[in-house]
Amino acid sequence: MPLRLLLIAALLVALPAAPAAAATLTPLKPCYVSNGPASGQREDMRVAGEGFAPGWTVEVLIDGVLVETAPTGSIGEFSRVVDPPYQPHGERPFTVTVQDAGNPATAVSVPSRVTNLNVTMKPKRSAPHRRVRFRGRGFTQAAAVYGHYLYAGKEQTTVRLARRSTSPCGTFDVRRRQIPVDNARTGRWTVQVDQKRAYAPQPDPVWVRLPITVVEVFLEP
Repeated sequence: MPLRLLLIAALLVALPAAPAAAATLTPLKPCYVSNGPASGQREDMRVAGEGFAPGWTVEVLIDGVLVETAPTGSIGEFSRVVDPPYQPHGERPFTVTVQDAGNPATAVSVPSRVTNLNVTMKPKRSAPHRRVRFRGRGFTQAAAVYGHYLYAGKEQTTVRLARRSTSPCGTFDVRRRQIPVDNARTGRWTVQVDQKRAYAPQPDPVWVRLPITVVEVFLEP
């Protein structure tokens, strides 16, 4: 081979490879709902991205703890559904990190929050027509919060408790009649709080039921 061709070949070998595109992750929802420690009691969280090592494996970590692995495709893409952290009370931030398996230098992170699902009513004992305070969290859909009032297992009325929440974790704080029915019958009532205008026994995705007992009170003359 002529000397000139040898020099060209040497230059071609010495050229550096083009830098790989930086890995990226799809942004997470602002907040996820946790209704218990079991996997089925927590909202699905889809973690997805691209630009990682092709045909390899990525590690998914939450707050630095490995929770899942996933294979990557031809352009380093992946997608995996994992559980958000369990949150028994209130809300808190957390961070999801994804990296090529065994290579922390490739780590990419995205933030989010997690909240427990909860509704409280205070005071718990009150005359049915009195206004009480309803407070809740975990109602993250872009929809109003409704209260469906049941007696003997049958719907009696439905009211809107609150307009859609403006907080990332779906909180609301309102004062409403304990039972918005005139002359509420004595016995066991239930108010089901969810984000569906029409009552359903198990609406998707979240609901909370609060029991209310109405007793007859005799006043002394």
